[in-house]
Amino acid sequence: MPHRLICAGAALALVGALWGAPRPAQPFEAVSYDGRTVSLDALKGKAAVLMFFSTDCPHCQRTALRIDPIYRSLRERGFEVIGLSLNSTDNAGLREFANRFQASFPLTLSSRSEFSRISGVSVMTRIYYPYLLFLDRDGMIQEEHQGSEQAWFDRVDVNFLQAVERLMP
Repeated sequence: MPHRLICAGAALALVGALWGAPRPAQPFEAVSYDGRTVSLDALKGKAAVLMFFSTDCPHCQRTALRIDPIYRSLRERGFEVIGLSLNSTDNAGLREFANRFQASFPLTLSSRSEFSRISGVSVMTRIYYPYLLFLDRDGMIQEEHQGSEQAWFDRVDVNFLQAVERLMP
């Protein structure tokens, strides 16, 4: 019986993660703290994850630490991660975050309204950081996960890699 409950819970989590997907991510362009220009157009042809986060969020900090090795191992195969900070910080704050939490992927400044515009998630919807959007090579959001999904983030490295592998040929 407990095994069935675990399987049912996992199935519900997957359905919840895919709710509202696939849908197109909306165009954006930004410059990272270290001068890299990032945009939806530049991601075409690549599998990508947009990580909306807050630099002072411990959950976001742990997530950056755990997904960066995956990013570094897969970027040569056409995979990209872009971090979009939703808290009040500046480029110095992003640089400190990158150094402290080993985020080698581009980090940019963003806002809650930009998150809503890019993701298609209503500005009235409560969200929890980090918020991950998994984009296929055509810029379609295929999967999403947010910080409130404790079981998913408890195994973020394994779950992140599995989600990325579903996007890659």
